[in-house]
Amino acid sequence: MKRDFPHLLDAVLPVLCAAGIAIGAVVRGGGLLWPLALGLPAAFVMLARRRAPTATLIISGGLVLALFAIDHAAGAIAVVAPAAALYSLALTQGRIHLIAATTSAVVAVVLADYFLAGRHAVTLQTFAHVALIAVPVLAAETLRNRRSYIQTLLEKLELAERTREEEAQRRAEQERLRIARDLHDVVAHTLTTINVQAGVAAHLLDRDPSHAKGALTAIEAASHDALDELRTVLGVLREPEGAQAPLEPAPGLANIGDLLQQARETGLPASLEIAGEQPESVPEAVQLAAYRIVQESLTNARRYAPGAVASVSLSYGQDRLRLTVENETVAERDGNGSRPGVGILGMRERATALGGTLEAGPRDGAFRVIAELPYRRSA
Repeated sequence: MKRDFPHLLDAVLPVLCAAGIAIGAVVRGGGLLWPLALGLPAAFVMLARRRAPTATLIISGGLVLALFAIDHAAGAIAVVAPAAALYSLALTQGRIHLIAATTSAVVAVVLADYFLAGRHAVTLQTFAHVALIAVPVLAAETLRNRRSYIQTLLEKLELAERTREEEAQRRAEQERLRIARDLHDVVAHTLTTINVQAGVAAHLLDRDPSHAKGALTAIEAASHDALDELRTVLGVLREPEGAQAPLEPAPGLANIGDLLQQARETGLPASLEIAGEQPESVPEAVQLAAYRIVQESLTNARRYAPGAVASVSLSYGQDRLRLTVENETVAERDGNGSRPGVGILGMRERATALGGTLEAGPRDGAFRVIAELPYRRSA
């Protein structure tokens, strides 16, 4: 209905203008020749005001001036035609066209009042007629500003929607990365433990069944813990959107001792040294990152330097946690190695995501991982 309204107005307005001219001529008892000959074309030329507003203004304005000179009353009614054309021009054309059209309309009104209305002087009525020109111009300007405002709002809404989608996509990518890191840490740590203990069990099965049984028990415990962690990591993916997954607390600094105990049980001598006092509140993300870095470092030590001694150092500063994991190199080439693998890359990503740093590499006959994790990420 809203789309049909402008076309309905375009059809009705010329008819009303032509009817007003004809009825006015009949009521006054004057002749119908000139009002019909000049007024009707001026009225019906408005049908083209949307497609050609400038030409419509020129033609209707000329016809109305001629009619005004012959029949002042009929010309006063027909002035609706150039006014409508001026409105369309102001709405669709640029500022230069509008200024030129408005100036021409003012000159035409002054000349009509001065020469055709028989006043022979500029009066207050002339100023009033000139002021009427501002009506279609201001109406068009108001509608133009409203359309511009609505267009700006639509663009802002579109930008906000696009930004929300990009933010949602970014968060989804970050969540996928987090899950991938956690899966890598859990699977790599557990499979390394199982591999080492399976080798021990196979070696001792015939010679010392009791120790072989201990290795198999360690395999069972490691796989059980891994399954629990995998359920924790993937539990949220199995829940419907908006539901609360029954997740256990993420591992943190308090669980590092359990990691070292597990490492000792699987044949990796490991020690823990703590310097400074742990702050009352260490962010969960920092604790999880520290836990995973220690876990990955011990996994690499167990995998590439079996039997080596590993040491973990936690140094609590005022604004950051300094974490060092070091293991001896028992072979000519330490598999933690001179080139960073996926595990080291994952550890570094965890540290940098918190605004921290991580260095990993051989140093003084040992392989050392040094991470600095700020408690709060600087703005």
